[in-house]
Amino acid sequence: MTEGSSPSGIDFVITNAKRVLDYAGRWGGATALLPRAELDTADRFRNPADGRAYIGAHILFRSMAVNVLGIPMAKSSGLAVHRNCHSCGGPHGKPMIEGTSLSLSRSGETVLVASGPQGIPLGADLESVPASLHAGFDDFSLSATEQAGLASSDIESRIRLWVAKEAALKVHGHGLTVEPRRLHLRSAEQGLSTPSGWSVDVEALSHGDLDGLHIAWLRAPAGLTAAVASTLRASIRELDLAQSLFASRLHYSSPRTS
Repeated sequence: MTEGSSPSGIDFVITNAKRVLDYAGRWGGATALLPRAELDTADRFRNPADGRAYIGAHILFRSMAVNVLGIPMAKSSGLAVHRNCHSCGGPHGKPMIEGTSLSLSRSGETVLVASGPQGIPLGADLESVPASLHAGFDDFSLSATEQAGLASSDIESRIRLWVAKEAALKVHGHGLTVEPRRLHLRSAEQGLSTPSGWSVDVEALSHGDLDGLHIAWLRAPAGLTAAVASTLRASIRELDLAQSLFASRLHYSSPRTS
C-alpha cells in the first residue's frame, strides 16, 4: 500500500499498545495525535493499562486513516470519527472515518487495527484465550451444529469461533444486537483446527447482510486469537510497526475470487 491510497487488499497491525505510544512520540505523543474527547475517555479507565490500550488502539486507528487519506500525521487528531448504531441509529457503535474502511479491537494491552479498500466494509476482532468459559457460553455463541462438533474441553476452538463471529458482527455495525449463535460458520476447505486465509463463510439466513461474509483468522501473539471478516476475499497483509508503520512486510494470503 502506498501512502495516500486506499489499500487494494486488507492490511492489519497487531501490536502492543506501548509500542504504538513509543512510535507516536515521533509526532508529539498522544496529546498531539488524539482529540481531547478520546484522551478524556482514556483517563476514565480505572486500570491504567486499559487506558493505555485505548490510547494505543485509537492512535493506530487514526494513523491507518492518515496513511490511506494521504494527509500529514499532525492532522490525525482532527479527523472526524463517526459512530452510527445499526440497531437504534444512535451515536455509538462501530467507529468510522470518511474515505476509509477500518476496524479496531483490543485485548489487554494488545491492539489490532485492520484497513481495507474504500467502500468494502470489514470487521476485525482480537481476544485472549481464557482458562475457562462462563456457563451459557455455548448457547449464546455457537450454533447447534458448532456445539455438536466440539469437545467440551476445547476452549481454544470456541474462542476462535467467537472472534470470527465478533468480526462478522462488526462489518455492518450490528455488534451483539445479533446473538452470535444466529451465525453459523461454514467451512468450505478445511477443519477449524487449522485455519488459514479465507477459510470459512458466514451462514445467517435471517440476517441478509451477514449471510455470505468471508472470515479469515490472522496471525496473533501467543495466547490470543484474531480474525477479520469482509464482503470481499481480498489479499491480506500484515504490517510491521517496528520498521515502518505502514510498510508491507509479510504477504499473508493470496487474492482469491469470491
